[in-house]
Amino acid sequence: MKREEALKLRKDILKFVRMFGFMDSLKKPLGRPLSVSQVMALEELESIKLTVWELANKLMLERSSVSRLVDKLIKEGLVCREENEKNRREIHLSLTDKGQITFHQIREQSVEFYQNVLMSLSELEQKKVVDGFELLIKSISDLTCKTNEEH
Repeated sequence: MKREEALKLRKDILKFVRMFGFMDSLKKPLGRPLSVSQVMALEELESIKLTVWELANKLMLERSSVSRLVDKLIKEGLVCREENEKNRREIHLSLTDKGQITFHQIREQSVEFYQNVLMSLSELEQKKVVDGFELLIKSISDLTCKTNEEH
């Protein structure tokens, strides 16, 4: 890839990230603002119980940051802590009923948002966008794994 193309990709990705500001209304389920990291935590906890350490790894955030994030979600009544019966020192996190409802609202709002975004494109363009994101994520993931193996 030429340098100019890499610079354009960088600029476009930064612009895309900034444009997520338009999604603020999607991050206020039940009138409560949630950060992107909080929404991602809810998504990770949708169907499985995780420890803070496991959640931190999945979110690629520091454990201390995730602890604060989780404390806020617990205060909002979206997440609960449960003691592991087999290992009392281990605490599992899971969504409360309110957390499940909130997460499903967020997902439905965001799916509707992306459907509206894609609606302005032809079917071929839609496929290109979806396939392009998939390829970009795979490439970044492969590079990240390769870099981690080298260190």
